Amino acid sequence: MIASVVVTLEERAGPVQDIIDEICNLAGVEVGDFAPGAHRIPMVIDSPSANAIEETTRRLQDCHGVAFVDVVFVHLEDESEPSIANSPEGAHE
Repeated sequence: MIASVVVTLEERAGPVQDIIDEICNLAGVEVGDFAPGAHRIPMVIDSPSANAIEETTRRLQDCHGVAFVDVVFVHLEDESEPSIANSPEGAHE
């Protein structure tokens, strides 16, 4: 499962790189590109379950300098069900 989030940093939180370094220590979090001095940082969370995404989002929120976390997109994939393209019915479409 993958979630896209935007982390908004506090205005006076300190050096952005220190905050990013702390965030990079969280398992499954990938920081996107951002301009120097930015206070809105795009990130991706890759987790095995929806509960793990929620927990990681809470951990992001608890990082020093983080004002809030906006969840932009969540892709819930269920690998236990075959996709339409891989099923016999989907092969005829």
